[in-house]
Amino acid sequence: MRRIVNGILFEGKLSDTHLEVTVWEGNGHREVSARPAVDWVEAEEPPRIGPPGMYVLDAHERELEAAQLERDAEERREAARLRNARRAKTACRRFIKVMGFDELLTLTYRENVTDEAKVKDDARRFFRRMAELIPDFGYCAGYEPQARGSWHVHAAVYGLPKEVAVKKRAADGTWRVVKLPGWRVGTAVWRSIVGKDNGLCFVGGKGARAKSARRSLAKMAGYVSKYITKHYELVPDGQQRWTHSKGEQVPKSAQLRLRMSLREFIAFAMARTSDNDSVVDARLGKFRDSYYLCTEDPSKNDGTLDISRIALCPVDATHIADKMNGDGVGHLTVNTRPVGNRR
Repeated sequence: MRRIVNGILFEGKLSDTHLEVTVWEGNGHREVSARPAVDWVEAEEPPRIGPPGMYVLDAHERELEAAQLERDAEERREAARLRNARRAKTACRRFIKVMGFDELLTLTYRENVTDEAKVKDDARRFFRRMAELIPDFGYCAGYEPQARGSWHVHAAVYGLPKEVAVKKRAADGTWRVVKLPGWRVGTAVWRSIVGKDNGLCFVGGKGARAKSARRSLAKMAGYVSKYITKHYELVPDGQQRWTHSKGEQVPKSAQLRLRMSLREFIAFAMARTSDNDSVVDARLGKFRDSYYLCTEDPSKNDGTLDISRIALCPVDATHIADKMNGDGVGHLTVNTRPVGNRR
């Protein structure tokens, strides 16, 4: 990792003593992550061999150098696309948590619809019409291509009412107001957009994973947002990766720099969960040098950020043995509480 600041080259090195910690809280949910902090030091200039201009590249060497530069540039562009997708995933997940959605919808096509722009336009029209029919309708949605190539939509929404009044054309050509069960309204609206018998709206989501995600708001948020990074390469640069209705402002996260080992931090973070917290996710990173903890407390709904719970409490080393086995963090064992059922 290198940066140039005011014409000076700096090199980033991972700290052996400090962690970079990010804390986010909202609507009774907490996300805490830790990774080695980066210490930036002035880089030493490599020794020059011979006078400037001593070595001149021939045509073949210049071609190889140009190809390498292009590969490096493409790698940087790919890394930037992935970072943007991860930021969008985080924003989508946290919006769902703050809004407190409690139901899943999955919009599918019978046709093989591979046009991303079309599915986004169809979804926009669907959500607009649902908002016209249902007061205070809110949503947050992501898009996913199926194995056959056809796109479909995953959305977190508020629970649908038992009945919804809709206008329906009678046989004599007149319009009448009829009441449809809430679970049928989605399909009726969706088919009015994509065509009769050309699609379905699955209330509660589609498949076993969706059914499981409905047990927890945090899991629901993760279910809808995960597709943003799963297929990020299919979304052109600058294009919308997710969509949502107007809603509450999402609290900002706080960044901290703490002097402690990852072992201590894991024990520290777990020890600071309250009795009402359900641990939704607790895991080490791919290289076992980072940690992520996600909890939810359905009884809280104030959306405030209490940094002191992470930053100001002393480390209780007695919990380390309870959370770790062996000598390395690779043997982490977390006895998580069962996820609360919000329904």
